[in-house]
Amino acid sequence: MKSAVLVAALLAAAGPVAAQPIPIDTTPSADEERSIFTLQVENDYFNLFGRTDRDYTNGLRIAWLSPALPDLPDGVARLVTLPTVFGEDPVTSVTRRLGLSIGQNLYTPANTDTFQPVFNDRPYAAWLYASVALQSTYKRSDPKTGEDDPVRLDTLQLDLGMVGPAAGGAFVQNNFHRFINDNTANGWAFQLHNEPTVNLDFERRWRVAHGVVFDDPKLEYDFVPIFGLNAGNVLDAVSVGGIVRIGKELRADFGPPRARPALPGSEGFIGEGFGWYVFFGLTGEAVAHNMFLDGNTDGNDIVHVTHRPFVGEGTLGATILFRGVRVSFTQVFRSPEFYEQDRFDQFASINVSFRY
Repeated sequence: MKSAVLVAALLAAAGPVAAQPIPIDTTPSADEERSIFTLQVENDYFNLFGRTDRDYTNGLRIAWLSPALPDLPDGVARLVTLPTVFGEDPVTSVTRRLGLSIGQNLYTPANTDTFQPVFNDRPYAAWLYASVALQSTYKRSDPKTGEDDPVRLDTLQLDLGMVGPAAGGAFVQNNFHRFINDNTANGWAFQLHNEPTVNLDFERRWRVAHGVVFDDPKLEYDFVPIFGLNAGNVLDAVSVGGIVRIGKELRADFGPPRARPALPGSEGFIGEGFGWYVFFGLTGEAVAHNMFLDGNTDGNDIVHVTHRPFVGEGTLGATILFRGVRVSFTQVFRSPEFYEQDRFDQFASINVSFRY
């Protein structure tokens, strides 16, 4: 029922109310006519402020973003175009791209030495998934430069996967720990059982409050508000937040990517010259259901905990872009996600993207 309500809200947003006419110009830039490949690794081993091995302990994702799609039929374009709701100025063009990705997320309790189930901490869980996404970059003509500047990024994504032993969590974590001569996790026998997963995700990002601190050397700033919606048997949640960025060539993207089921971030980027920025962000999340805490949907899991309805997240990091390559580092801090948790969670994300 919770998933149905969230899906209905997402579909209702695509209705005619406040809908903007479909932009006519779909001519991509030269950068957007090339594919983008992204490799993301998230792990608490990379933490800036002390290594841990618990909670969300590892995420790996490989993604491909297509060149700009040819003109979509008008009916399809309207189906995938969600309206603006904050009185934005009309955009002048849009570039749509198809995204494909595969990934794996691993979750463990703090005590991974015991061979017994841990009933007061998050359960062991592994999630293996594949995603298909449509990313739409909306642009508005800048009268000063004569260029179309990216002003909004919409991502609509479907995640299909499997939670449980079939996702290979014990195999991946313990074999990697043996490779680095570290202790293995001994409680994978009590992980969530096999269950297919389906999730529909939407995210919108805007570039607002853009300004120039000084021109020589160039230093800019902007603010990127973020709205996210997740609906399915993995995660039912609504997220609101934003990031502040300071650097050079901020129009190149909307911020670094993040692995699922967190907000996806910006897969695409433009520009061949040198760009960089540092950033920090805050996000609030209202959670109705989280399988990795609440357990399997049939209720037959061995271990589960009680999720908190509201979770906060802070991020800080840096991004460098040069000649069609983007490298980002993000440090993430999350408030306690379930009532039995007496600690904040932290992990770091490293991603490398390149055009080809």
